[in-house]
Amino acid sequence: MIHLLDQSFGRYISRKGKPMAQGQFEYFQMRCFVAVAEELSFRRAADRMNMTQPPLSRQIKLLEERVNLVLLERSNRHVRLTSAGENFYHSAVDIIQRSEHAVLNARQAERGETGSVAIGFVPSAAFKFMPLIAQRMAVEMPKVTLTPIEMMGYEVIEAQRSGRIDLGLTRMESQRNEIERERVVSEPFILAIPKGHRLTQKTDLTISDFDGEPYIAFTKDRGGYLKETLNALFNASGIVPNTQLETSQTHAVISFVNHGLGFAFVPRSARIIEMPDVVYREIELPAQFRSDMYLVSKSGGGSIVRDRVRSLISDVLRQFRETD
Repeated sequence: MIHLLDQSFGRYISRKGKPMAQGQFEYFQMRCFVAVAEELSFRRAADRMNMTQPPLSRQIKLLEERVNLVLLERSNRHVRLTSAGENFYHSAVDIIQRSEHAVLNARQAERGETGSVAIGFVPSAAFKFMPLIAQRMAVEMPKVTLTPIEMMGYEVIEAQRSGRIDLGLTRMESQRNEIERERVVSEPFILAIPKGHRLTQKTDLTISDFDGEPYIAFTKDRGGYLKETLNALFNASGIVPNTQLETSQTHAVISFVNHGLGFAFVPRSARIIEMPDVVYREIELPAQFRSDMYLVSKSGGGSIVRDRVRSLISDVLRQFRETD
């Protein structure tokens, strides 16, 4: 039912200061009126509404009684709008269009075609993974608003728990029961060495070649996952690099390499960062030492939009799960 408290119809609530007998009218009556107003023929309007003329006429009469106005002037040969009817028509069309738009939006939301999703992601996901996700969403989910938020790994988990984000990409493997996780990336490390370094000429590089070599490391507090993984790699390989600097961000690590301060191991996806004095080399490492990334979401009920985006992310990043 459409209530006459809508501002568009405020002028019809009373006539000559007298309250209306009815305070509401049916949406169907308004559609019948619009059909007659546009066709200026009860016969054509009845055909358009897929009904006969007598019930159509009754609906128009009920509407006029409820708004306490004459909306149409009828004769045996002509139908025309009164001045009140002309004004009412424009407002009625607006309400019908807005109502249909509201229904369409609700149905799209039910199917997960509209809405919004906030994704927290660690900085290294910005090199390749998040742009690929955004591109795919723009094609397949154009009416879903994506809000990407760059965070550190531990911040992704906390933001997920608090509900600040819907989904997260992090290198931290959360053990919390309320957080669901799926490994969506498992890529090897590659070597980044300064251009002109003596080892760039060696064709059969092994990790033992870097024992005692100047090394750019990740910090423990904000690059903890990568630091722990690489330290475990060095321990398993029996080498001790000469750590020159520690920094938390992959792009900063590569920048220091670019200035000749040491070598580094970075996730393969980071090679998209091109700097003039950095050489990237593939190097064979034990298979268990890889750069993993997890898609995290809060356990329990989630929106249809969130679940669709989660499935999309899993599919987009499938190519980076080399150990699956």
